[in-house]
Amino acid sequence: MSGYVLCRVPMASVPYYIQNIGTNIYSIEELCYYLYRDLYLVDDSLMNAGLCKWIGRELGMKELARRLAMLMEHSTVPLEDFACEILRSINYLPQDELRSYRNKISALEKQSPPVRKKLKGDCLMENRKYVNAIRVYRTLLEEIAGRPSSPRFSGSIYHNLGCAYSRLFQKEEALECFERAYDCLHTRDALKHYLLAYSNAKTPIEYESRMAEMKVDDQTRKEIQDAISEFYDSTDIHVQEHSVEELLGQMTKEYHHNTGS
Repeated sequence: MSGYVLCRVPMASVPYYIQNIGTNIYSIEELCYYLYRDLYLVDDSLMNAGLCKWIGRELGMKELARRLAMLMEHSTVPLEDFACEILRSINYLPQDELRSYRNKISALEKQSPPVRKKLKGDCLMENRKYVNAIRVYRTLLEEIAGRPSSPRFSGSIYHNLGCAYSRLFQKEEALECFERAYDCLHTRDALKHYLLAYSNAKTPIEYESRMAEMKVDDQTRKEIQDAISEFYDSTDIHVQEHSVEELLGQMTKEYHHNTGS
């Protein structure tokens, strides 16, 4: 899908505020674009009377507003029905893509709340909504604290939380998160990310002392130094991204295995 949206319905004079992404929208096309592009941010909060009234009053799409209100009268209406009703109202997607979209939302709704929240945070990171992503990750970590969970799952949350803090230049907070990620994962990549953040937050003397304390071998030292050089060239650390199949497969399987849910 392109980022260019051609409006077929007059734009609203009063926007609708989508809290999940902190953005005002002015047209039905913008709403459809949000539903399609930011799939992992779409949740039950979408189904509210305020949105229905805005669609009817500001966009003049009274029939769509009526259909959505009728759907909301049923307490068990699936989220995909509500979202697809909006997408279908202007034929935003071809039928095959609409069916695929419906299946994705349905599959997402069946995942555990922690996995859905993790995906939401990742999507916020993709949209550069770092403050919101931090809030989601922090809330998720509080929810799973004290409960059995996959180290890979927790480590991935801490890693991406560290990335969010890094993007906001909050070095100490980022360092703490990358350290927690390494404690969970114990991988060479996690170690490199932690020491990379350490070098960025501490003095060279403190960095060398930490390297000696952790007994980092020469090969890993070289890899970290190369990563540091690359870091200062790009001033970035990559968020851990996962395909839908991997995240909803391996990670979810690990989560359920460790929680017994």
